[in-house]
Amino acid sequence: MLNSEIYSKSLKIKNNVNEIGKISNLMAVDANRISQFMIWWASLIEAPVQIGIALFFLYKLLNSACLFGILVLIIILPIQRWTGKYFSQNQEHLMKTRDYRVSLMNEILHGIRMIKFNAWEGNWITRIMNARNIELKYLKKSFILMSIFNLLWIASPILITTVSFLTYTKIQGNELTASIAFTSVTIFNEIRFILNDLAELFILALQAIVSLIRIEKFLNSDENENKKNIIFKNDDKIGFENATITWNKPEENIEDIFIMKDLNIEFPIEQLSIICGPTGSGKTLLLMALLGEAEISSGKVFYPNPPQQIHENHELTNSEWIVDNNNSIAYVAQHTWLQSGPIRDNILFNLPFNKERYDQVVKSCALDKDFESFVDGELTEIGDQGVTLSGGQKQRVSLARAVYSRAKHILIDDALSAVDANTANYLINECISGPLMNKRTIILVTHHLNLTLPIAKYVVMINNGQIVDKGEVSELNNNGSINIPREIISDNESSGSTCNSTLQASPVKENFEENSEENFETSKSITLDMEVIEEEKIINDTTIGDNKPRALIKEEGKESGMVKLNVYLKYFNSNGSYLFWITASILFMSTRVTQTLEGWWLNVWSSLTQNISHYNIDYYINIYILLTMLSVFFGVIQFSWLYYGSLQASKKLYNQLLVRVIKAPLRFFDTTPIGRILNRFSKDFEIIDSILAVINDGWCRISNNCNHQSVKFINNFILSFIEFIIAAIIFVIIYAIVGTLYAIASRELKRLDSITKSPLYSQYTETLTGIITIRAFNITDQFMNEMLTKIDNNIRPFYFLWVANRWLQIWTNGMGAFFPFIASVLILWNLQKIDASLAGLALSFSMTFTTQIMWSIRKYTQLEMSLNSIERVVEFLNIEQENYQGEIKIKENENSEKNWPMNGNIRFERLKVRYAEDLDYVLRNISFEINGKEKVGIVGRTGSGKSTISLSLFRFLEAAEGKIFIDDIDISKLNLEELRSNLTIIPQDPILFTGTIRSNLDVFSQYTDYEIFESLKRVHLLPSSSKFSSTNELVNIFSNLDTQISEEGNNISQGQRQLLCLARALLKKPKIIIMDEATASIDFDMDEKIQKMIRNEFNDCTIICIAHRLQTIIDYDKILVLDRGSVLEFDSPYNLISNPNSIFYQMCEQSGDFDILKSLALKEQKRNLT
Repeated sequence: MLNSEIYSKSLKIKNNVNEIGKISNLMAVDANRISQFMIWWASLIEAPVQIGIALFFLYKLLNSACLFGILVLIIILPIQRWTGKYFSQNQEHLMKTRDYRVSLMNEILHGIRMIKFNAWEGNWITRIMNARNIELKYLKKSFILMSIFNLLWIASPILITTVSFLTYTKIQGNELTASIAFTSVTIFNEIRFILNDLAELFILALQAIVSLIRIEKFLNSDENENKKNIIFKNDDKIGFENATITWNKPEENIEDIFIMKDLNIEFPIEQLSIICGPTGSGKTLLLMALLGEAEISSGKVFYPNPPQQIHENHELTNSEWIVDNNNSIAYVAQHTWLQSGPIRDNILFNLPFNKERYDQVVKSCALDKDFESFVDGELTEIGDQGVTLSGGQKQRVSLARAVYSRAKHILIDDALSAVDANTANYLINECISGPLMNKRTIILVTHHLNLTLPIAKYVVMINNGQIVDKGEVSELNNNGSINIPREIISDNESSGSTCNSTLQASPVKENFEENSEENFETSKSITLDMEVIEEEKIINDTTIGDNKPRALIKEEGKESGMVKLNVYLKYFNSNGSYLFWITASILFMSTRVTQTLEGWWLNVWSSLTQNISHYNIDYYINIYILLTMLSVFFGVIQFSWLYYGSLQASKKLYNQLLVRVIKAPLRFFDTTPIGRILNRFSKDFEIIDSILAVINDGWCRISNNCNHQSVKFINNFILSFIEFIIAAIIFVIIYAIVGTLYAIASRELKRLDSITKSPLYSQYTETLTGIITIRAFNITDQFMNEMLTKIDNNIRPFYFLWVANRWLQIWTNGMGAFFPFIASVLILWNLQKIDASLAGLALSFSMTFTTQIMWSIRKYTQLEMSLNSIERVVEFLNIEQENYQGEIKIKENENSEKNWPMNGNIRFERLKVRYAEDLDYVLRNISFEINGKEKVGIVGRTGSGKSTISLSLFRFLEAAEGKIFIDDIDISKLNLEELRSNLTIIPQDPILFTGTIRSNLDVFSQYTDYEIFESLKRVHLLPSSSKFSSTNELVNIFSNLDTQISEEGNNISQGQRQLLCLARALLKKPKIIIMDEATASIDFDMDEKIQKMIRNEFNDCTIICIAHRLQTIIDYDKILVLDRGSVLEFDSPYNLISNPNSIFYQMCEQSGDFDILKSLALKEQKRNLT
């Protein structure tokens, strides 16, 4: 129930991407703590009743002396209250630090590629361990407070016994006979057992209260509701009326946030509207406001209220597919969100499969050729966030999802930036203005104005949060705001075609109309879209049956049978060396000895009263008090010692697991869901941190008590009577059978519980990452149903685990009642041979023995179930690792340049690369050389090997044959960290991390503020003029280096994230830079400025650029054309574009910008010659 409520709330709250760690802990830790407490809460009712009955019997035995013992409990109550108060406060701090640590882990797992590319593993390990050390500090305080609890609860019954006996003998002058002594001790032992249970229950209650408060606070948090200003209507109106919008609710410093004011826009229904403007101007904010994801400070936003997706019982035709009313929405995000699973499922997105429409959608989104290149076609699994797809493929799958939907209105956020010009042309003609978009409202954010303006009805131009201009395209063209050939507009208006696009202040090329279907048929064979990062081939290597798609995500492994010895040894060795366990053994023996002496001394004292009328009571009382105090002391020390060892083990295991995971190869992250990894770092370590030590201590104490009682009874009683031996053997056999069956069932059910919890984590992280898309499509109910199914799957083994627990309870309680009955019969049978003290001992033992056996079985099983967490950690400690060691370490090699690479020369020699031993080569015997300071563009169709080259340079893929040299050093012999730290990559999907602008730019605190500001100015995130802040209404967030950056940089635009990565490269001043579509998400004007900056600032660097925009690389020194892993062409852009037979010539011709590209190439050629 709690998990479902937490998930339901997470579907509604705002800005919850940054709370993944907190929400995961609410589900994994807090909800579990409450459920654990609810299992045992009835003891709070049972315990007072049991204690009351025990006190009544004590009063009958010791009269008013027992009341003085009860005063001990009253005296220590204030101490318990104080301890409980601080324990609760410490738990709150502990859970906050745990939330932060899990959030960091989630961030690492999502940004692992960026971390590895930049060799930041050590930095992040330190950062995580710092957070972990803070958590351990609070955990240590919890253990100290728990030790105080144990001291109080363990000491209480012993002090009650001591004070009661002291009062009974010393003050009241009564004789302590054997019958009174042993009967009283039996009752006091029952009270001790009850109070020990209450101690654990009290800790569970305090933890549950803290968790309940955390969950209540989360469930009461603000939801994503802006209904007072958003007017959802069924009429044909979409837009803004005097609206003021911002990303987050403005607080005190309203001048420090990005705000768009006084918006008055009305988008035409069933037409294409374009939103355009420079990078970071507020385009995405407009879409978010329409979706209700932004803060509406004032005014009104008109948008249809989307219903839940409608599923018809009959097969729908294309004419029936689109929902008739105007209330349905689909959304294509700039930062693509895809679910782990087959591509087809991502396109269907919970809708029924209509083959005719599906095939049309796949073709219109240019995915048919991609499917043909995939081994499993449309059923290819794409992993978390579509990791096995390229940026362009992910964007087209996201677009296909929106086109396939039944939505009347579609919002598209810069979907064309991730594809090349040919594909963009095709998407415009076949998809956005194609038959599948007829009678649909399309609002498109784009920089490709030359492609989209001719077919658009309405355009909104934005700059720095201000509406520069808006209106119908024909009107703006007439008044000169934009420049489109009149005949194009006339043709489009007469044909009535509709399509979405963004505005750019540049004329559409006259040859746009020539982008015919014929041209595209040629372009399909030479696609410029970035290839799948070849990881679509990184799939399960096992052979699968015919026509069955191969699984990318492997099923989670599960051990069977008893916990293996190596798991025990791993945990015990992590606690400490043999000296630790020798000390622990001494403490256990000391505790057991003092407890034995306590009973023995009481026996001596009671026996003395039968033979001697006068004796020194003070002597016997003092010895008894001393022994009981020693028993308490050693018990608490033993408890604390085990907690200390548990903390050491937890710290060591966490550090080992963290290092192993972060240094795992990329394939591990592609084939292992993030939820499965997070499960180990959260739930499993919560058990290791907080539960395993308690269970370990409990098992040791219970088994010790059981062994002690057994030996004591055998020595004093059983050896004298054959009947007792037979009875004891029978009961031991029965208990062994019952315990074995319970242990077998419980272990396997616990393992199932752990495995079925991983999908919950995956669902949480996946949902929270894509919550805007889910809410836009309004399919939260479907996701809720999926989560309920997974929760049911997880609860099922948990439920049967407790069924097994109750089964054990029934058996042990039954035998527990029967065994004392047998003992009583045997005592009466041998009444002439047994004195009163021995009979009392026998009955006392028979009453406690079964309870001790039951708890020994239960504690041992709990220990094995808890060791399942160690088992799962040990499994990940054995994962494959990247080879970070190298024969050559630049910093330590006297013969190497300390500032390697000095020249930036790169040489590939007969390189062959493949992703697995049983797969074909992706790069086939390629050889080429890039001279130092050269700038080389790499082009080629999907799957040609472009990104494989960059992966090989960073040694994410090791060479099967051949070598790569950088400045004449074989990179396979280099230390991996040194290699990656001396290369720089600017990826298409840049990842930023939680922190500030400063921490993201200057990861190792190496640069001054002046240097950081200069880098921001050079990438145009800050203006060069210092007068900017006084002349602009909006404050530039990059002017403050302490501006907070949220997880993955979600609080700034995609283009701004790319520019920040470029600024980071400027600070680093690397000798070699790999740019993988580094400027795809920024506008063309900014791209031109950035390219000029690159030529000026990186003129001493070697640059390898993978680009879709041919204008980006046309002025480079050389172009490398790849196809199917082979080098087809490698020459200057001018030589290639001058050769009609070259593949690059065909690419330029099909782009529609051939004349411009050729003139730029000629210009660069002349510049080089001069």
